Amino acid sequence: MKGKFRHGVALLAVLAMMLGFAGMAAAEKITITWWINPWRIAPPGMDSSQAPTAEDWPEWVSQEFMRLNPDVEVVYEVVTNAGYSEKISAAILARRPPDLMKDLVYRREWAERGLLEPIDDYIDPEDWEDWYDYALAKGQVNGKHYIFPWNNSSNGMGCAMLINPAIFEARGVKLPELPTRAWTFDEFLEAAKQLSYDEDGDGINDYYALSFAASDLLNCTAWLHVFGARMFNEDETEVIINSPEGVAGLQFMVDAIYEYQIAPKGAEGMGIYDVIGLFHQGRTAIGYGGPYEIGRIDRYVREGQLEKAFDVHIAPFPHFPEYGPVAHHTSGGFIVFRQSDPVKRDKVMEFAKFITNFENTASLKTLLYVTARKSVNAVLYEDSPFADEVSVYTAAIDHGVPFFGSEEIDFSPVNAHLQAAFEAAFARTKTPQQALDDFAKEANRILFGK
Repeated sequence: MKGKFRHGVALLAVLAMMLGFAGMAAAEKITITWWINPWRIAPPGMDSSQAPTAEDWPEWVSQEFMRLNPDVEVVYEVVTNAGYSEKISAAILARRPPDLMKDLVYRREWAERGLLEPIDDYIDPEDWEDWYDYALAKGQVNGKHYIFPWNNSSNGMGCAMLINPAIFEARGVKLPELPTRAWTFDEFLEAAKQLSYDEDGDGINDYYALSFAASDLLNCTAWLHVFGARMFNEDETEVIINSPEGVAGLQFMVDAIYEYQIAPKGAEGMGIYDVIGLFHQGRTAIGYGGPYEIGRIDRYVREGQLEKAFDVHIAPFPHFPEYGPVAHHTSGGFIVFRQSDPVKRDKVMEFAKFITNFENTASLKTLLYVTARKSVNAVLYEDSPFADEVSVYTAAIDHGVPFFGSEEIDFSPVNAHLQAAFEAAFARTKTPQQALDDFAKEANRILFGK
């Protein structure tokens, strides 16, 4: 009995040791934390009749990477667009940023202060060749790169316009023609007047060509650029949007509301979702955005927010021949915060490469996004019914410039002041000249201490 007892005790000790080792192995897993703003991407195998949520794709990516790397635990967080900047600023101050983050917010100074990991030693030669130069340039600081490129451009705001062809046809308005659908400002204005009409005969239009929203900084600023304005001077040392060109662009938007009646009143209190809503309701014939906004219509139908889908075409913003076409352009990807453990650094870099590889970059197709990889874009939409629209969009952003300055400029401290300028002009409490003069004065004080 005593022998059996001792044997049992020894067996329990062995089991306890094994369990302890198992616990240690589990504890030694590398934990990777990452943040992403809401991207409603459908993961592989998802039922096409279902509308993806913001959680579906990051959860799939995390699970798939853990399947391939059993020694890793991946923890993701979907952070709202509105609170992204404040949340990451607080995390950096607390010295607890995520390991990896989508660059909805990116500050060049983070790299300069040593808060980010350079990615150069982890990039394969074929990736250097595959990513667009401007996508790599966005994250370049002092000769090193800090962003794994992923998306090319944004959701299309400030880049292009959406056209409802059924309304154009009903009003007898000719669509701008393929392959680029380029149109001059005069052609656009004539079409806009025909698209706007008074249905009940009270002298006030009930349907409009388009709409504006003071808080919609990208599209409102796009109109200033159409008229030849630029936010900064050549060396980005002064805000000059209050130039004659900028004032002319803002004056047009005010005249579009009050003189031409091609846009509804109330723009001073509207936001981008009001603009989208008017387009979806058929109250306006022209909206804003790129291929992503076409996909939004389908998602809204599946979510029950929109009764039925409708055809949409993409066209660039109109242009003046003397200024040429213009669009907002940006790109994005993922940044890695500084790692003290070299083993974990390698795993975080491996995860970033996994997210931005060919297959996972191609997942942007479910959003009708253009990607930062040439090889993906070459084949992504070749079998798509939206191939023409994507082609028009990519032609539009070929003329893209960053409306709010290069990565050297943090424009966010003056966003509210620019919105206030649009609000004042749309409400006619200030003239366009006064509104932009006041904005430029305040922006130059805040950004440059002038």
